[in-house]
Amino acid sequence: MINKSGTLVIGIGNEYRGDDAVGLYVARKLSGFRLQSCAIKESPGEGTYLMHSWEGFEHVIIIDAVKSASKPGTIHRIDIPRQEIPSDWFPASSHLISLPEAIKLSQALGTLPASLVVYGIEGNLFDTGVKLTPPVKEAADSLIAALLNDISSRKENGRPTPC
Repeated sequence: MINKSGTLVIGIGNEYRGDDAVGLYVARKLSGFRLQSCAIKESPGEGTYLMHSWEGFEHVIIIDAVKSASKPGTIHRIDIPRQEIPSDWFPASSHLISLPEAIKLSQALGTLPASLVVYGIEGNLFDTGVKLTPPVKEAADSLIAALLNDISSRKENGRPTPC
């Protein structure tokens, strides 16, 4: 059973489509640290699944690949609801409800977590059967280190662990 008083991390992606797998990569690496008060999930990014997953959590962190014309490996941090999530950053999807649409729908329904941060890592190659490109893997490793550092600093300051 998942303790929803902590933080939920959701890594989004398709592991068979190059840099699209970056969210899954980050989630799997973070899982190896066995973080307390932190649930970690993987998702292909279907919106209704995401809404169901974050229901009841106070803090949610989402990691996904984006396509915004920035330099590959650029990490974008979007603090919802202070910032609006750019719908055109997310590669075309066959999902019924995309991540940006799920966020907007959850806002309208009043089910959005109190804290929702989306980390979008600029992808370069989304072809079938390729691995993460070096700049995207480096960015993912950098984000993992930053998230782990954030967890450690929050524990030292006596603040709740947001993960």
